[in-house]
Amino acid sequence: MTWRRVCLVGIAGLTMTVASAVGQPDGTHRLPWGPGLAAWYAGDAGIENDPSVVFADNFESGGIDDLESRWGYMSNSQGSVMSFSDDVPEGSAGSRSLQMTATRGENSGGELYKTFDPGWDKIYLRFYTKFAEDHGNHHHFVALRGFDDPLPYPTGGAGQLAEDYFSVTIEPTTVEKNAYPTTTYPPPSIWQFYAYWPEMRSWQTVEGEPDGRPDPYFGNQLFPREAAVVPRDAWVAVEFMLKMNSWPRAHNGELAMWINGEPLVSFAPGTPHGYWIRDHFRNDPYHPDARPFRGFRWRTDMNVMINVLRLQHYVSSSAFNSTQNYADNNPDYLINTEEATVWFDNVVMATEYIGPMAGTY
Repeated sequence: MTWRRVCLVGIAGLTMTVASAVGQPDGTHRLPWGPGLAAWYAGDAGIENDPSVVFADNFESGGIDDLESRWGYMSNSQGSVMSFSDDVPEGSAGSRSLQMTATRGENSGGELYKTFDPGWDKIYLRFYTKFAEDHGNHHHFVALRGFDDPLPYPTGGAGQLAEDYFSVTIEPTTVEKNAYPTTTYPPPSIWQFYAYWPEMRSWQTVEGEPDGRPDPYFGNQLFPREAAVVPRDAWVAVEFMLKMNSWPRAHNGELAMWINGEPLVSFAPGTPHGYWIRDHFRNDPYHPDARPFRGFRWRTDMNVMINVLRLQHYVSSSAFNSTQNYADNNPDYLINTEEATVWFDNVVMATEYIGPMAGTY
């Protein structure tokens, strides 16, 4: 804890609660909790000037076309996906947010994509988001990525091993796989990490090895111990931390998640306890096969750093088809089969924990 954090806790009369290691196999006892550097900036006003902040966008300035010059790359099909909205998170100093709408049969949503040179070995990303009250299934959301030399536009790697890069997306998924049988949630469902890296696992065998069939690798899934439901019609502060391994052969890379300032999971050497099966890690400390998590070897080349931010709202045709199927089988569930809308606001990247906006925790 830095000197500034100590002062913050003392002045505000707050207690930064730290759970004991006993009974905390998810590793959250290691993580900061509640207020972070954002507590110094009411409504995030001026947070971009904090020495720990490396990038911030509150969508308060310029028009939609100006976003491309600020970020570097924008996907906004025929100008129909993105718009500004006066719907903002409670406590925000701003008056508008960024709205993205995917329309079935016309587009799959949009994205903003930004590269950094050279990048960082450890980064916290916090953003506010809101899913429409009738939002259905989703596909891909917000990512941090790393390359030796990132391209100025997004590229895919679905089906193949990520030999020389990594990509970590925090996104909704419908099925929680920490135990068998799995549990399915109503759309847009629950938060997960979806990750590619050099030592990722294959879906094709129980051991996570490819068996010769095409497209052996898709994103590996990692979940909090307790399912974190993605709310609809409510703003939520989403934060995750990504830390690189310290040398090419080390397995000491980390990954952590917070929702509204509450730490939900820490993937780091020794935590959580669980086991791999195919392409997902079962965060189940009480299973007889559970072992301490080894840690991540995110890179085999030290020139690969955290140098890409991808603010994406991708709703594929398969996601819309899944929404249609859910609507057909659940006629009383409010769900839009033709459009899927989300809002983004108060995006901040920093080298230390950010936390929710001041006064909102």
